[in-house]
Amino acid sequence: MNEPTKKIFGTSGIRGNFERIDTIFAMNLGRSLGSYLGGYGTVMVGTDARTTREVLHSAFVSGLLSTGVDVISLGIAPMPAVAFSSTVPSVDASVIITASHNPPTDNGFKFFTHGREFVRTEEVQIESLLASHKYIVASWNSVGSLRHSDIRNEYIQRVKNFLMDRGSISNGTRILIDLANGAATNYTPSLLHDLGFSVATINSHPDGYFPGRPAEPSPKNLADTMSVSEESDYAVTLCHDGDGDRLAVIDESGRFIDQNRVIALFARDEISRQGHGTVVTSIDTSSVIDEVVKNAGGEVVRVPLGSLQEQFIQDAADQIVLASEPWKPIFTDLGLWMDGIAGAARFAQLVDALGEGSCERLMSTIPEYPMVREHIHCPDELKSAFIRQVLTMLPTSISGVEKVLDIDGVRVDCNDGSYVLVRVSGTEPKARLYAGARSEQSLERLVTVAREVMQSALEQARHSS
Repeated sequence: MNEPTKKIFGTSGIRGNFERIDTIFAMNLGRSLGSYLGGYGTVMVGTDARTTREVLHSAFVSGLLSTGVDVISLGIAPMPAVAFSSTVPSVDASVIITASHNPPTDNGFKFFTHGREFVRTEEVQIESLLASHKYIVASWNSVGSLRHSDIRNEYIQRVKNFLMDRGSISNGTRILIDLANGAATNYTPSLLHDLGFSVATINSHPDGYFPGRPAEPSPKNLADTMSVSEESDYAVTLCHDGDGDRLAVIDESGRFIDQNRVIALFARDEISRQGHGTVVTSIDTSSVIDEVVKNAGGEVVRVPLGSLQEQFIQDAADQIVLASEPWKPIFTDLGLWMDGIAGAARFAQLVDALGEGSCERLMSTIPEYPMVREHIHCPDELKSAFIRQVLTMLPTSISGVEKVLDIDGVRVDCNDGSYVLVRVSGTEPKARLYAGARSEQSLERLVTVAREVMQSALEQARHSS
């Protein structure tokens, strides 16, 4: 099938403001999914807590039902639970209506099958149906049926089984959870309580306006939470976004833990259980992951942002023990979905087992190196030429090059453990710079070179346009 003229899916489902992701769009998207499924089968649909959830849910479900597909509505449910629901026998797909960590003005859709997100070939078929309006229309006596259910208990039990295979019940270690007024409010606290932790919560009632803080669990947005952590005696603070696929960690001194180190911790844990295996991570992650995984006996594979799921349909998928983008771990022994809820509980277990009740003690076993993340303005029409210039200039401007990846921008890994990545944003007129090294001096040298290359590449891109 030919690629449609308009790409609807981004790197993480479909997202946009309510002016774009409106009821007509939602209904037609439902009709597209129902037609993709051939007008039969069952789809589970959940939502996060956003204010537009009900109207978009009603429109989307109406579109599905009109094709003959049956729908099971899950109500407000976090993304990991909705993804898990697509593994239930007789369920053909599941969908969450969410915009994850985006502002409250936005909403969107994410599709799952067999526990994983739709891959690009599946998205293309949905986009083509949406563009052509060639929908299946069921007759009056064969439209789909709608019923309501709750996936919470089944999902929680699945996660508990995974966790109890890796750890034990806590003796009451004190944990603080910042739930972002999102969809995980009825999940993570009770899961940790069942695992024996003493749990306190903030921003713990669902509210689509996100009154406690913005949905993204970034250091800037977690300033108040970090202050609470610093002034209290919690062993660790665990933070979510709006739909529960993200995990951010704050230690007992109120310090935000870099996401690369969290990935490295989970990767070491999973690799150590088997003595080998592959960790798949996105192109924008730090070389600290490579160092830790290699020492544990595994290997790291990097892929473009938003394409972790593509690896699960490859021949070597059974060798993947962990996959993760920053914030979003995928524990393959649990399932193929991003899961901040399971990640929060597993991190708490590790604080108990390896940290002896201290996040700081636990994280002292994972190296911490300096990093830089910044961006420059890069108009959309110059992005292709800009990246071509960077690919030509950057590797030859750096000494000690070990490997060059050009799968999503240009990443240069050096033999001293330093790295630099230059990539263009898929949603904004920006070119981003990511760099890390084992010393401030090495980082400064690397960043200076990268900045010069980026400015020169941008100038040459302008001249050639």
